[in-house]
Amino acid sequence: MKKNDKIYIAGHKGMVGSAIWRTLKKQGFPRLIGKTHDEMDLTSQGEVNDFFKREKPDHVILAAAKVGGIQANNTMPAEFIYQNLMIEANIINASWCSNVSKLLFLGSSCIYPKMAKQPMAESALMTGPLEPTNEPYAVAKIAGIKICESYNRQYGTDFRSIMPTNLYGPGDNFNQDTSHVIPALMARFHNAKMQNKKKLLFGVVVMPNGNFYMWKILQRHV
Repeated sequence: MKKNDKIYIAGHKGMVGSAIWRTLKKQGFPRLIGKTHDEMDLTSQGEVNDFFKREKPDHVILAAAKVGGIQANNTMPAEFIYQNLMIEANIINASWCSNVSKLLFLGSSCIYPKMAKQPMAESALMTGPLEPTNEPYAVAKIAGIKICESYNRQYGTDFRSIMPTNLYGPGDNFNQDTSHVIPALMARFHNAKMQNKKKLLFGVVVMPNGNFYMWKILQRHV
């Protein structure tokens, strides 16, 4: 990317999007574009198309998504599959219509089969059943990858997909009902410390050899 290129970061207020925004700012890219959900509904094809026609970005980083932990995925499967399909389809298609030079789509490690051989290889994609609790989200992310591949194949675009895994950091979601495992544990340890608790019980899933899951209750000093 050239320093003066216009770069649209979808989801620039989220944990990943905001980290990308900060990094590009530090590297001297002055023409970054971001829109909050109140400013543009990414599930609306009309709003997305109007935005691309007006702004004409050179590059797009697609970090926007409906995300959450196991409980959120398991209780809101319709929202997770619908919103993610709409967001990625609208942005990728608008990028093609607007002659965007490059697009980067951020997927998720949950796209791989539940019982994929460890360590996982890219070739494991679509070789087995997905984890049932977040299958709708995973299916949407797989669709995003295939949309990028299809546009590249038919139109010669440069739309690429990467799979960030186990992310946490500034701007993460620490809500115990909707967060991922790492921020949930961090929040529990912090709350226990603030409440002067000496010990904390929590459950984790471990995979000793990649072939089965096992629940284990751990007790740790705070």
